[in-house]
Amino acid sequence: MIKFLDISKTFTVKNETVRALQHVSLTIHDGDMFGVIGFSGAGKSTLLRMVNALEIPTEGHVEIDGRNVDTLPHRELRDVRKKIGMVFQQFELLNSRTVYDNVAIPLRLNHTERTQMRRTVTKLLEFVNLADKADAYPNQLSGGQKQRVGIARALATNPSILLCDEATSALDPETTEQILQLLERINRELNITILIVTHEIQVIQRLCNRVAVMEHGRVVESGSVLDVFSNPQQAMTRRFVQTVIPDTIPGSVAAGLREETRNYKLIKLRFLGKNATENVLYHINTTYEVETGVLFATVCELQHTVLGIFIIKMTGSEEEMQRVLAYIDSLELQWQEVHIA
Repeated sequence: MIKFLDISKTFTVKNETVRALQHVSLTIHDGDMFGVIGFSGAGKSTLLRMVNALEIPTEGHVEIDGRNVDTLPHRELRDVRKKIGMVFQQFELLNSRTVYDNVAIPLRLNHTERTQMRRTVTKLLEFVNLADKADAYPNQLSGGQKQRVGIARALATNPSILLCDEATSALDPETTEQILQLLERINRELNITILIVTHEIQVIQRLCNRVAVMEHGRVVESGSVLDVFSNPQQAMTRRFVQTVIPDTIPGSVAAGLREETRNYKLIKLRFLGKNATENVLYHINTTYEVETGVLFATVCELQHTVLGIFIIKMTGSEEEMQRVLAYIDSLELQWQEVHIA
């Protein structure tokens, strides 16, 4: 378990104080695939580097399995770092060394016996599907292959935690999906806790079970990906989520509504899980004296749970529309009224 306990970090740059982190508290449980998202300068990478004490907090402290890592003696810290792998955005491979030698670097630093080292490197290259590239050099590889080498190297010391710093930002969408599948497999088969920082909301949606959203060194929202994505509370979170789960009426439709003369309401409905397959709109249309039309709809899957967002136009008397809203409340569905500016 990783705990960030009231972490703050300040730097002095050209005689100016920069607050990189401000009172951040988070808990990452064993086996989590935890994502931290935010724009450049939000403090994501600084927070990540606290885990292996590459950065030391100005205030607060970081615990791993109950041990305060930022105050450990060097020898004990070195032992902790052996159980933490790290994957970088720009791969950080040695171009003068073969793929085999790059993966073997942490094992050589740990004075691993040669036969055991060969066995470990061979197994890892097979795991990341690069067994045939052992004697190749990094400049002979694609970006996705380079990142898989980086991941194999990060796994060489059999870590319990894997840190990913913008691990897919330099990759194209198809290669990103391959890397995400590999990380998912690492979490599932090797039971390694993964902490990934990124500005790519698609990565969080695809990979993580929990997420923290950062802005100006603070955590503005956190929770399960399902909770945060299905009902974002903060403006910044909504901006991120809307890039992958849009929930606004198209401008041309909104323009037409401004000319509407009949009495109507616009209702945004959120369906989760089995509710997404319920015939709610059919029941409304056949039970109440209102007309409904779907102006916008999107359906996606989060943590193996279906999320559906519908914006409907409901036309009828005020009394009858209030009856419909009471019915929606009885189903415990999330809804809100939408207003056209």
